[in-house]
Amino acid sequence: SHDIRSIADTDDTRAKGLMFADPLEEFEVVFFKFPRKGQHGFWNKNVEFSLGLAFLDEDYEILDFKDLEKQSPKLVSPETEDVKFVVEAKKGIFEKLGISIGDKLILKGKNLILDKKT
Repeated sequence: SHDIRSIADTDDTRAKGLMFADPLEEFEVVFFKFPRKGQHGFWNKNVEFSLGLAFLDEDYEILDFKDLEKQSPKLVSPETEDVKFVVEAKKGIFEKLGISIGDKLILKGKNLILDKKT
């Protein structure tokens, strides 16, 4: 399971994200919760490290992945409007762990549980 550094579930915490933060540890993530589904976009301004993003629907199923380069002001959005949750992790970690679209990343308390699609 992954260690959750923080859960961003307010406008302020979502806007701040990892700005001016220390780099994520290998298996550390930030979990974003949005009040409603949408095509939620992210950028990496004032973030000193590259990130991988997994975009999840309301059932925690991964719909899309995007990468963010460090300090990039370019907005990155998923290909779908059904996104309710977003997991930010160290760039490359989803690939490294063999996590793919259709898998689930389920929030249980302060842990993130991987549920591979069968």
